[in-house]
Amino acid sequence: MRDKQEVLEKFWDLSDRALKELKLKYLSRHPINCSHNVRYKVKGKGQIGLCQNPVVLSYCRTKKVFVCNDTETACRCKLFKCVNSNESVETNFRNILRSPSRCGNDYPKLAILIWFLQDYNTFDKRTVRLSQTFKRIWFSVWNLLSCRWW
Repeated sequence: MRDKQEVLEKFWDLSDRALKELKLKYLSRHPINCSHNVRYKVKGKGQIGLCQNPVVLSYCRTKKVFVCNDTETACRCKLFKCVNSNESVETNFRNILRSPSRCGNDYPKLAILIWFLQDYNTFDKRTVRLSQTFKRIWFSVWNLLSCRWW
């Protein structure tokens, strides 16, 4: 059986790595991360991103539509504003770890380590509860035998 400290170090290593990946995904310059980008469903084509920034739309003289659907366009945009912040990504990650079903779906290795650490901590509590249960049973039987049940 693994030592608790070893499992805890592995948990922190995996959680730091997962958080870095989330930050890379949600804080990078992609059209989906821009606050001005609105995604519309196109029948048979999937989704398309359109920029709704009034400054950008003023540059489009005739069509008043600017398609921002790829990473290159988002990287060149001078008015890019990220929807997410460092704190929002971290709180979202912590909320995922708190929910067992979401953590199991998104990060199964972290879910197993959390389960192991919780089970490791409850092992001592189980022995205490077992001894308390035996004491309660003993006193109940003693009270019944000595006619102290009222």
